Amino acid sequence: MNNTLLLSEANECWNSLAEFRRKRNRCRDYTFGRQWNDIIEINGRRMTEYEYILSEGNVPLKNNLIRRIVRNVLGVFRKELVNILKDMPSELTAITEENELPELYCRTLEEFLISGLAVHRKFIGVRQGQTGVHTVNVSPSSFFFSTSARDSRGLDIDLVGQKHEVSFGEWCACFTPNPESFYKAKRFFENGERKIRITEIWKKELRPRYILHDKNRGKLLKREPDSISAMEIEMPRKWILDDVWRYYFLTDDGHVITEGDSPYLHGKHPFVFKGYPFLDGEIHSFVADMIDQQRYTNRLITLYDWVIRASAKGVLMIPKGAVDPSDLQNVANQWGRFNGVILYNSQPGIPDPHQVSGNAANVGISELLEIQMKMMEDVSGVNGALRGNLSSKSTSGTLYDRQTENAMNSLSDILGTFSAFIKDCTKTDLSLLRQTEI
Repeated sequence: MNNTLLLSEANECWNSLAEFRRKRNRCRDYTFGRQWNDIIEINGRRMTEYEYILSEGNVPLKNNLIRRIVRNVLGVFRKELVNILKDMPSELTAITEENELPELYCRTLEEFLISGLAVHRKFIGVRQGQTGVHTVNVSPSSFFFSTSARDSRGLDIDLVGQKHEVSFGEWCACFTPNPESFYKAKRFFENGERKIRITEIWKKELRPRYILHDKNRGKLLKREPDSISAMEIEMPRKWILDDVWRYYFLTDDGHVITEGDSPYLHGKHPFVFKGYPFLDGEIHSFVADMIDQQRYTNRLITLYDWVIRASAKGVLMIPKGAVDPSDLQNVANQWGRFNGVILYNSQPGIPDPHQVSGNAANVGISELLEIQMKMMEDVSGVNGALRGNLSSKSTSGTLYDRQTENAMNSLSDILGTFSAFIKDCTKTDLSLLRQTEI
């Protein structure tokens, strides 16, 4: 069975996040030091800034300030995470330890700072031989959701999903409950593909259904109109529009591998995600605000290096005729040696050989760098107090505490949003845990 219409809707949501994925990759590159990878066009030729600087005979230098700031925010969060975990329900202790949630939350926050989107997948199943409630960190590069979403709490989401690259073994582990489905899976891999892309889609739907009253067992049954059996045809029934989350796993040509209603007690999809700030559905990251300052800092450092290399450094000036031209290399070697001896023809009125050293011209690069460092602190909100640096040796403890508190205020919004994400994760874990106990 094919469902190309649903696949087209999912791909539309996927394509609408293309710009977000491009920005995420750029922020990731800047965070981890690949800061000259922006594409520019010079005389009709496209190249990276790194390639262009090298072609001009210069060295592309960088001072990675963004990574240091991200590490500082992660350090602050690790301290706060201790209190957050203390407030978690005691019954979640085993789940927290099995899924190593403290470390997972830190890595998810790192992603949240870089891209502005945190995504976890929570499900009941078997993972690495253990059955229970599991959490998987989902990369935003494979995740998508409905383009019409505007609520920061995700209440108006009606479609979410993920792109997967699965091998034959992974396919069989998930979608082959019987021999027939096994041989059907082999046909998808018969051309020698190592991995095949499938699209996982969770969609909120209104489906016409009947509620049947089974008087013999004292139960209410929910059935599709075309799935009522002969034994159920005489049961009292009521027609309803069922508001339900359904899952679909589709291949790239729209073939439906499997589908069904949400198997979870909470009746929703397995994803927990939070975008920042999600104003009008837009996602903007913490790192993106610092890229302009980082770029200008790198340019100043590269310019400073060029000025230093272009200035005279120990040039030896020898009057013409004072040394035989064939002996110049020996003179240069002797000049750099300790206790070196140089023979030259001294002539009246002609100065002796001497060395010339020129200082780099002061064009205000140092002052501009200092301004950029200060601007980086202002933009990020991570100042010296938060890093444990005193503004001066005479700074009092009260003033230092006040500076640290002010720095924390500037981060309270983004850290508060991530704390809301952790609360959503905790609620989902509790629901799944109760489901396993039924």
